[in-house]
Amino acid sequence: MKNAKKILCLLAAVALFFVSCGNTSEPANVDNNTVVNDENTGSGDTAEETTEEPRQYSDAPVMDLGGQDFVIICHDYSIPVWSQRDIAVEEEIGEIFNDSVYRRNSIIEEKYNTKIVERKVNDVDAQIRRFVRAGDSTIDAGTVHLRTLSGLSTGGNLVEFKDLPHIDLTKPWWCSSSASTLSVIGKLFAVCSDITVMDNDSTSAMVFNKQLLTNYALEDPYTLVKSGKWTLDKLQEMAKMVSEDINGDGRMDDNDRYGLLYQRDSMTSFLTGCGEFVSQKDENDVPIMTLNTPRAIDILNYLYDFLYDENYSFHVMKFFDPTPIGFTEGMNNMFQNNQALFMWIRMADVENLRTMDTDFGILPIPKYNEAQANYLHNVNPYVGVATVVPQSAKNIEASSAILDALAAESRYVLHPAYYEICLNSKITRDEESSEMLDIIFSNRVYDIGDIYDYGGIGGEVINMTMTYARDIVSRYERLEPRAIIAIERMVSAFEDLE
Repeated sequence: MKNAKKILCLLAAVALFFVSCGNTSEPANVDNNTVVNDENTGSGDTAEETTEEPRQYSDAPVMDLGGQDFVIICHDYSIPVWSQRDIAVEEEIGEIFNDSVYRRNSIIEEKYNTKIVERKVNDVDAQIRRFVRAGDSTIDAGTVHLRTLSGLSTGGNLVEFKDLPHIDLTKPWWCSSSASTLSVIGKLFAVCSDITVMDNDSTSAMVFNKQLLTNYALEDPYTLVKSGKWTLDKLQEMAKMVSEDINGDGRMDDNDRYGLLYQRDSMTSFLTGCGEFVSQKDENDVPIMTLNTPRAIDILNYLYDFLYDENYSFHVMKFFDPTPIGFTEGMNNMFQNNQALFMWIRMADVENLRTMDTDFGILPIPKYNEAQANYLHNVNPYVGVATVVPQSAKNIEASSAILDALAAESRYVLHPAYYEICLNSKITRDEESSEMLDIIFSNRVYDIGDIYDYGGIGGEVINMTMTYARDIVSRYERLEPRAIIAIERMVSAFEDLE
């Protein structure tokens, strides 16, 4: 890596800057051009402008659990990069992230005389329901996919965070942005935390091929980002300049070169990147649908024109899902074969590129226009996780104390290790990428409408891409009554849980 020594010197300060979104403001009531982001930084701040935060400690009391297991249920997944690796490991093996998990857990285990045990399953929400229904106290805490929270929260399966006596949500290891987004009428049952790295891994971003950039003498995207000129128009302009029917057969397929490789989830990501959300909340903390604004519809139509144009954009899920290869391997192969200038990713996807011969760089999601204040990056609800405590947990006081202590230790042990992996030569390959990571991770947002999927509208936005459908207005009008009913039922259920 160029200037590797300089980057590593910045690591300690930068790592603590981005690892938690605990200081991020809620992205509610966003106007056409301005979006609120982390109060400590703007979209142009760099690692060199950041100072190291003082080490903080959990105020949770120390208690002796008598050597009993503290069991955290978490996600197993068929795709390895989306299977959780941040809860527990058996031993130190000389690998930085694995060993940081081990060291973090050892500190808490010794302090509380307990053993942190992971219970990996592929249906965490269903298992929590089962344990609660049976009154089984085996599970002390869990990490749950954001997209599954609606039923868990309204069904009385989770402990409200105000009833967890030793969790202090004002601390930086609890993500205040997720807390303010996920609450409804002031009730909160799940929060993203530094205990996991899955909300980092599931954060949207982009990568670009440096060789193609040079071959076509294109503008430096890093300069565009730092000058605030990295916009959808610029992405489309550059994408069109490299697209080519390589084999000359008169049709564009997986053998040709594109400006952009994308997935169905890219639609929500680009929409959020422009400051529009499926739902936000009113002054009473009640969700309201916000997709049906003229600006949101204009942006969606813009995205349809660009993403559905197969001369420049390649939908990896639409093409590869019906094939044995699958979209993950298919898109990675195409990008590593220099068949795309840009590729939309969630951050975990970058690890699949570590063997790529051609150099690549990491970029934020483009803004709608230069007037927009900040670059925005949604945390994908299908793979992002939040921390919860089941109603059947055997000791609510102990669960809250250990979770707060575990989250605090994670901030200073686990997440710097994660950031070092992102910065070292296994993944990023230039100094500028560290600045891009700061921008990406310090401007993360959550969309309550995408997470709770009222009326199925959130799912409809991304699923429409699989058939290149454009009729969002009529679909929204058809689904809006269901969405309103879903919101009313959630509010009523939360009121009943009092």
